[in-house]
Amino acid sequence: MIATVFVLAGCVAEPPKANAPLAPRVASTGEASAIARIEAAGRAIYRQDMVAQRARDALAVQGVAMPLPDVGGWIVTELAQGTRASLFVEDADAQAHVEADVLLPPPGQGLPQVTLKPARPPDAAEAAMYRARQTALANADELCGAAFGTVILPGADRGWEVYLFPESDRSKVIPLGPLLRFDVSADGSRLVSTQAYSKECISMADADADLYVKLEGRPQDELPVPMDVFLSLTYPKPIMLATGGHLWLVENGRIKPKGP
Repeated sequence: MIATVFVLAGCVAEPPKANAPLAPRVASTGEASAIARIEAAGRAIYRQDMVAQRARDALAVQGVAMPLPDVGGWIVTELAQGTRASLFVEDADAQAHVEADVLLPPPGQGLPQVTLKPARPPDAAEAAMYRARQTALANADELCGAAFGTVILPGADRGWEVYLFPESDRSKVIPLGPLLRFDVSADGSRLVSTQAYSKECISMADADADLYVKLEGRPQDELPVPMDVFLSLTYPKPIMLATGGHLWLVENGRIKPKGP
């Protein structure tokens, strides 16, 4: 699916023409169940991205430089003592090793704990996640520059869902595309499917109180996607989506159906 994105900042633009007024409506049973899953995935993407940002800040204090995205990145795992963000870096022979571990204790239970060049190999799950990340990157046609984030979540059949999205490298700029998802096999080596929520390189100035986004090219029965939820949390702006004859408000990580 390819969506064309038009962005208007400031006052909310006129919504797409509809037979009913723009008003709240009750989600169907099927919609409500799907929305709950989409919201959970979007919040998981946001949380993992925030973990990576905190870990990056902790390494910056130690004077550790970040590698280029195509030869290194973050792998996030949950441990009993907190969330661990591990910086993977590839050697000259393209073999990945753990350059640093950053353990983030639960909120209120201490500061990040940084271990540089830990004396441990990647475990099987970490290695599979990193391979899945690299498989996704190898199949990404357009990333609109070097500043992009990656999040890896558990997927179907013990595989992985890899999300790629732009990161803003300029103050007061919100990047809105491309937003990509790759489903990868359990061992991380095989691409199963690809979904482009948005392929265009689009950004807007973060200067106004409202954000209105109109998406065309989606089937009428399609719901918002996890990346819509992620954007609403990362750059807390309300997002209005038009999918066929339906309107949706995505705000603060929540999806609300609107008329008709």
